[in-house]
Amino acid sequence: MPFLDLDDASVFWRTDGHPNRPALVLANSLGSDTALWDGVIPRLVQHYHVIRLDLPGHGASRLTGSKDEWTVAGLAAHVLKAADAAGASEFDFAGISIGGMIGLELAAHSSRVKRLIVSNTASTSDPKMWADRIRTIKATGLHAAVDATMQRWFSPGFLKSDTPLLATIREHFLQVDLRGYTGCSAAIRDLDLQAGLPHIQAPTLVISGENDTAMPAGSAQAITRAIPGARHVELPTYHIPHIEDPTPFVDAVLAHLRP
Repeated sequence: MPFLDLDDASVFWRTDGHPNRPALVLANSLGSDTALWDGVIPRLVQHYHVIRLDLPGHGASRLTGSKDEWTVAGLAAHVLKAADAAGASEFDFAGISIGGMIGLELAAHSSRVKRLIVSNTASTSDPKMWADRIRTIKATGLHAAVDATMQRWFSPGFLKSDTPLLATIREHFLQVDLRGYTGCSAAIRDLDLQAGLPHIQAPTLVISGENDTAMPAGSAQAITRAIPGARHVELPTYHIPHIEDPTPFVDAVLAHLRP
């Protein structure tokens, strides 16, 4: 497996699809890993060389130093290093939640982003709420947070279905390194990307979930208003939009990337 030694972490990255196709970077949410995208990869690789990477302490990315807090700018630098390693001088980008925050940071400061999709995300946060959440997670662990997290991510019907896919996502959440989770949570706690949004030149699609309580539609609308020419699409989903029914999400992604 390919790794990059970055920022007190051994960051796992991978590619799928033919390397001669245009590059598409996918960035997942806090508490998940590259496997979150597995269900949409078969459609995307028909058109793209897909690059994925894990956040520090998530999935196969291991912590190698004492660092216990990251920034969105630092995580965006990880994406650029992974793109370099994959041979992608420029790329399209799609990110969910903190992945979307990383995309906003990248597109505001790098001309390498050709087209941008940010989903179920925000450009600012509630620092006190996130500081409280970090303290609670440090005290009680991820096992105490998993049920509430799944309830934000998915519909009640999907949670009741008890499918193997749900069990896998839940298991992967519980396997996240606690320091990696709280350290990446600190990046959200300190989030303030508003000043950079008017400078984003990449054509941008902002996706929100009708039932997303973690990142409500108001966050998406604010981002859309701030980025010149951005468009907003709302899907009938919760916080993670492409798991229960991938088709509407992938349709929206491909319609934006391949107009």
